[in-house]
Amino acid sequence: MPLVRDVILRDGSVLRLRAPEPSDEREIEAFFDRLDPQSRYLRFHGHVRSDRVAQHYAAADGENRVALLAHRGGEVVAVAGYERLRELGAAEVAFAVVASEQGRGLGTRMLEQLAAHAAEQGIDRFDASVMAENRRMLGVFASAGFAVRRETVHGVTELSLDIRPTERLAEKIAERDHLATVASLRPLLAPASLAVVGASNAEGSVGGRIFANALAAGFTGIATPVNRHARVVHSVRAYPRVSDIPEPPELAVLAVPAEEVLDVARDAAAAGVRALIVVSAGFAERDGAGRERQEALLEVVRDRGIRLIGPNSLGLLNTDPAVSLNAALGTLRPKPGRLAISSQSGALGIGLLGQAVGRGLGVASFVTLGNRADVSTNDLLEWFEDDERVAAIALYMESFGNPRRFSALSRRVSRRKPIVAVKGHRDGGAPQHARSHTAHALRGEAVFDALFRQAGVLRVEGAQGLFDTAALLERQPLPSGRDVAFVTNSGGLGTLAADAALSRGLRVAPLAPATREALEAAAPNADRTTNPVDLGISARPADVRAAVETVLADEAVDAVIVLSVDLASVPPAEMLAALEPDDGPRAKPVVASIVGADGRMAPAIGSIPNFRFPEACAAVLALAGDRRDWLSRPLGQRPPLPEADAEAARGRVLAALGAGDGAARWLDAADVEAQLAMYGIPLTPTVACLHPDDAVAAAAALDGPVVLKAAFPPPEHASDVDAVLLGLEGETALRAGWDALLDRVARAGRDWHGATVQPLAESGADILVGAVNHRDLGVVSGVGAGGRQAGLAGDVAFRLAPTTDTDASELVALSPVVAASMEGARGTPALDRDALADLVLRLTRLFEDVPDLLEGDLNPVRVHTEGLTVIDARLHAGHRAVAERIRTW
Repeated sequence: MPLVRDVILRDGSVLRLRAPEPSDEREIEAFFDRLDPQSRYLRFHGHVRSDRVAQHYAAADGENRVALLAHRGGEVVAVAGYERLRELGAAEVAFAVVASEQGRGLGTRMLEQLAAHAAEQGIDRFDASVMAENRRMLGVFASAGFAVRRETVHGVTELSLDIRPTERLAEKIAERDHLATVASLRPLLAPASLAVVGASNAEGSVGGRIFANALAAGFTGIATPVNRHARVVHSVRAYPRVSDIPEPPELAVLAVPAEEVLDVARDAAAAGVRALIVVSAGFAERDGAGRERQEALLEVVRDRGIRLIGPNSLGLLNTDPAVSLNAALGTLRPKPGRLAISSQSGALGIGLLGQAVGRGLGVASFVTLGNRADVSTNDLLEWFEDDERVAAIALYMESFGNPRRFSALSRRVSRRKPIVAVKGHRDGGAPQHARSHTAHALRGEAVFDALFRQAGVLRVEGAQGLFDTAALLERQPLPSGRDVAFVTNSGGLGTLAADAALSRGLRVAPLAPATREALEAAAPNADRTTNPVDLGISARPADVRAAVETVLADEAVDAVIVLSVDLASVPPAEMLAALEPDDGPRAKPVVASIVGADGRMAPAIGSIPNFRFPEACAAVLALAGDRRDWLSRPLGQRPPLPEADAEAARGRVLAALGAGDGAARWLDAADVEAQLAMYGIPLTPTVACLHPDDAVAAAAALDGPVVLKAAFPPPEHASDVDAVLLGLEGETALRAGWDALLDRVARAGRDWHGATVQPLAESGADILVGAVNHRDLGVVSGVGAGGRQAGLAGDVAFRLAPTTDTDASELVALSPVVAASMEGARGTPALDRDALADLVLRLTRLFEDVPDLLEGDLNPVRVHTEGLTVIDARLHAGHRAVAERIRTW
């Protein structure tokens, strides 16, 4: 696949970068001819022939010479590239940008993309020669985020950039991404003017409805209808084309037949529109012709540097009074509020908006993304993060365009604002091409669960859970712990709610004696003053309020659930209103399930979320507790591994793979042992034996009880056919064991490859530690129960590249089986969880540094009270250029 990258510049415009082809030679030559004399002098340090330079770039092979072109308006506006040097791991980089594009960050973006590509190809240093007077270019190199060494001699500055990924580089790129993305979305979500193409007065017109919504919402900018035949639409003068409007609008909404979209988009882009929303269907969601139409549309917007929502979107709205934009289909009028909603499905998005309106939730922004040809969920998260009106974010997602960016971005945003997500299109199937225990256990939903959990995203099962949780997060504080008090007028409801809370990891708070005395005084007719507090069927709103305030004052209580069914002719609205605080927001959350005798609920008008069933109260408080736990954990740090030798490790893998067709293969035992040793992971000494005499000699040299195992080529294990014998001592035992293995292997119908002898490891828990180089997510590490049943019981927990000490410790705690094993059992001492977490970090770092490692298991890892023993290990590798990483969804 040719190298293609889309980048957003600091002014919000978007450019597509792509590798050149031989046919681009004339365009590249024309680009260099257009450079002003000063730019040519600074770029080439003197005179140069444009035709020769153009030929050089156009002939780039994508391996030893890599180049990128940037186009705008049908012309090349920037050229960048690097060329490998004879020195291993080094390349020379250079680029040029036309004057009209300078100052937008294009040079920096091209340098980023070249460095990322080069790092994947094993290059870790860029060299560049820059005229000392070329301050702009020197500034690009200095501010990009790479470690730079520089030396100036005779007016030329020699630069050396360390392009290996670092935290500082990632932070600089994330900062540039954020500022550029927010700037690019402003014409979509806060335009100064808009046009609706296809707006008409006809009943049922999609464009007409959207234009009417924009007018009815009181859009603060200029709204213009575009219609080829009508001169006036909804009492506003219309124009035949966008290009006919005297002042080009910032945003154009296209509601025309799919076959007309490309022409309308070209006209709008040429007129100077900065953003498009395409409501029309009939694109990639339909068929192959639709996919081609969508790609052509994307080429139009990329060529002009504009952003696109859709196609197949149902629009967006922004309730900010400074904007008051409603460019969505439908008749809903949500009140301004603090909830942001993003949906990848248009129709479902409108349904979600209706849920928000029905529950009385105020909405800050609402966007339906449709086919996500350009603007994605990731882009919207950048916008929502900056929008001070947004307090909580609700997402409906079906797929991820860039999962790694989503993980990093949502992790950052979640520290400030809660994100609640529904993931559609569940995948429960086993991954294809997975051979290791770890890769096999990494089923589709395990990937998403790991991604969401690590990023602090609260995953719920459906629309009800989405808005139940959003209602709590928007209106109530987070609990400081998981101890809940229940106040009810029905003992049965209290019991039901308490059971639901316990099953979700909450606890029934023990009320202090002083609290019980205060309850008896405040509610003398209560049936029960222990938790759950039962006020009886005659409880009035004042009784419930007094009881709630009393239990909130108890230091042991972190949250309160109020349960009431109308048994005393008290309207639910009156009971719910009694729970509202008098003096501003409370420090602890209060949620309710208050319904009438006929099952009707009070309208949501205040700050107390009200749910139909007690289970929903428990569910949202459990999620709020999860968020509090996530926020309360330290960020952790990336521990140094000075002994790790990435260059030697990758070189050994490439040597093992050879220069063949790149077919993936399992590394042999010597290569596995060497790989792990380079990262401080010692394997149990293992001696391969082809004859019983070899086994006897090996056991004698080890001087103690040994393990005798049949040897099979990976990924097969001796334990699969019960061909493992433990604790053998002496020649007689070894020879008898050898014969027993021969018999078991024969009965299993397997080929005999000899046996291995290992010292018997001391007692402990057998754990699986593994890693997968996922094609979309990068390194995913897992831990679970080890041994023969590894990966089969659904107990393997996963993390995306757990590179900090906190990440690794959390991963060890995520698997219930592993966590329980580390605690010890039946009076035995606890096992060394720190050693296990350290092992996770080392294996993860190995897979990060050697991308040609596709999957691998350390199984079993015997964890002791102090330290651990890696008894067996398998590593699967393949040439990066031709072997796909493991893909599980």
